[in-house]
Amino acid sequence: MVRCDSGIAGSRPEESGPPQAAGPTTGAAMNAARVAELLVKHLGCDEAQARACASGLLGTWTVPPPGEAVRDAGLREGSLRTQVVAGAGIPGARVPSVGVPAAAVARLSLPAPERSVASGNGSAAAAGTVPHRTAPCDGAVELTTARSPVELAQRLYERASSTGATAVLLAVLDMEGVLRMSGVAGPAAQAVSDWSQVPLRCVLPLARMAEADQQVWLDDEVGNRVLTWVSARSDAPGAPRPVGAGEPGTGPGAVVCVVSVIWSGPPPRAAAARGRLEALTDCAGQRLRGLAALGLPDDDVRAAWLGAVIDAIPVPAALLFPVRGPLGRVVEFTIDHCNAHATGLLGRTPEQITGSRLLDAFPGMILSGIFDAYVTVLETGVPLDRGPFPYEEPLHGGLRPAVLSVRAQRLGGGLLVSWQFHDEQARMTARVDDAERLADLGWAEWNLVTGAATWSRRMYDILGLDPSGTPLPLGALSGYVTEEDLPTVVRAVQSLSRDRGPVWFEVRTHAAGGPRHVSVNAELLRDSLGNPVALRGVVQDVSRVRRVEAALAESRREAEHRQLRMAEELQLALLPRVHTDLPGLRAAIRYQPAENCARVGGDWFEATPLPDGRVLIAIGDVLGHGLQAAAGMAQLRNALLGIAYTGADSARILDCLNLVAFHGHDESLTATAVVGHFDPRRRTLSWARAGHPPPVLVQGGRATELINDDGTTLGASLEPGYACKTLCLGPGDRVILYTDGLVERRADRAGDREDLLLSAARQGAPGTPEEHLQTLLSVLHTNPEDDTCVIVLHVGS
Repeated sequence: MVRCDSGIAGSRPEESGPPQAAGPTTGAAMNAARVAELLVKHLGCDEAQARACASGLLGTWTVPPPGEAVRDAGLREGSLRTQVVAGAGIPGARVPSVGVPAAAVARLSLPAPERSVASGNGSAAAAGTVPHRTAPCDGAVELTTARSPVELAQRLYERASSTGATAVLLAVLDMEGVLRMSGVAGPAAQAVSDWSQVPLRCVLPLARMAEADQQVWLDDEVGNRVLTWVSARSDAPGAPRPVGAGEPGTGPGAVVCVVSVIWSGPPPRAAAARGRLEALTDCAGQRLRGLAALGLPDDDVRAAWLGAVIDAIPVPAALLFPVRGPLGRVVEFTIDHCNAHATGLLGRTPEQITGSRLLDAFPGMILSGIFDAYVTVLETGVPLDRGPFPYEEPLHGGLRPAVLSVRAQRLGGGLLVSWQFHDEQARMTARVDDAERLADLGWAEWNLVTGAATWSRRMYDILGLDPSGTPLPLGALSGYVTEEDLPTVVRAVQSLSRDRGPVWFEVRTHAAGGPRHVSVNAELLRDSLGNPVALRGVVQDVSRVRRVEAALAESRREAEHRQLRMAEELQLALLPRVHTDLPGLRAAIRYQPAENCARVGGDWFEATPLPDGRVLIAIGDVLGHGLQAAAGMAQLRNALLGIAYTGADSARILDCLNLVAFHGHDESLTATAVVGHFDPRRRTLSWARAGHPPPVLVQGGRATELINDDGTTLGASLEPGYACKTLCLGPGDRVILYTDGLVERRADRAGDREDLLLSAARQGAPGTPEEHLQTLLSVLHTNPEDDTCVIVLHVGS
């Protein structure tokens, strides 16, 4: 409910004066029948109510005695009252209450007799209006120099905010209530920028019939307090007009200027503060009226949300404003704003179109008659909707043809138009067809209710069908899928029926040119009840992709095979020449590479006499496979020989090898090893172990593992703790050294590897060293996925 506490300018208690005698109505020039017609048209009154209200507004009622209170005499149920009381230009007048529908107008209570103010010209004002004149106040100069409604609103807010005002709203409207220009300021301005909280329907009836400016204090529906200044009719005789304006009817038309200052809480109660606010509001209203008469640029005309609405339209659209000649006729339109879809036939971009003249951007509008049609829409308000029609634009002395559709709708003082060039749409369709062809892509949709099917052109090519035929029914597609891939289709259908998301699968299809690999993305559409209504999918022929992938895979396999073969050859080349006869020893050595070349490893061995008479025995395994492992093996073996020639013992040799592995320039190197020295004169074996499987001693028909738990894997620590163990041997004793490829088996044999090794060592002891080694390989079934190296040393007599 909007309530008006004061309907006159400067209505303050200290300004109240004695009641004036009722005078004749100065607004009698307006025919009562016309007023009643306006009330019926714009406020929704019935004819009886309209006649009574019009009679009261024109001052044709009986004046009551001075001081008589005003009493409601109108309807109560479902209606609000418009009460014109003493002090509203007719002192002491008795006004009949007229019931007005609540949906049409808010309750207006014009001021009591003690709050009336004499008109600025000393004569009584028209019924229901009071001319408003105030003396200049602080800040008036800044208001009178504002260059736009937005700037004016901001300056007024800066002066009113000290009193608690939260927003200032300005508007210029025509007599039909259409917004022509606006300005907002203040933190609450965004919430009320659509004027939803400003009672325009309340003040417009007064403005349409009042010949004097007026101010009202209003309570809106959400509890805010609003001070509103409303201008007089700009086309009324004697209405205030800016300097230089002509006679009524020669200006921009009948308009209403509204200035509102809003408080979210109570406004200032001090009379001086209220008076200053009313004076500032009056000054702002006078300036707003002057700005309206100047015909400001259209940037200040439209509401702030209109640009966002145009941008959201999915077709080319623009906001046009008319350019009028001296006689008021529309001679051109300016394109105020257009969306990102807006394009011209000659390739203009939205940035080039915005701000230009219509006939500059679209010169064919005159030839096609669209310009005249737009003018008709602007003048009559009847929308335009013209379907595809021939359209031509001048280009280099000729005419470029096109097919165009246009729509237009009057919006305030301008036009909202949209258009579409259908030849551009045809080009886009052709581009889509080209994209499908280049990507071997097609789409299809089957209506599960009607059974109808829709295919794109490329679908026929993918399935090898005649494009002039009709799309295949859904059930017939399985006949084009290879039998091996039918289970894939069944699983996809089950997934679509069970889940609500799309599915992807790939199958091979029969085609004239041979089998094709087809990738399918399908989705099941359901209605609001969950029932399937359509199946649609995108199909892509990926045969070329699969052929390329197969060729690349074959190339990779060949490259890997060549690389691993080179690694194996390198590994074999780096291994030493096998010496079977050594001082005090007879050796049988076997290096067996993995069956799979991809598993080339880093196993290595050494058995060679040293200058001091001892025999160097070593075996090791670099962690990993491939070229990196082979290179690491070569690095360690070469370092081993160099260190061994210095006369270092086995533990010292392993210490040096550990430093090589730990500080290598390449990636970290990790390896296991056993290094020993056999002294042929003493028949002793001094050895050290770096995380490698322990050697096996076969002596007197028994086979046992040698124990030396000191030392960690090479490259694992800078303090490995290697230690030498010395073993005395006799003639006929045998020592077996091996890598993990000999004993590592599959999971079902992993638990008894030690028993198998010792058993094989006992079984082969009666034979020669070569036979003994062959027994080990035969019984233990070496791991085909790993390299294997075995050394059998037989102590001579």
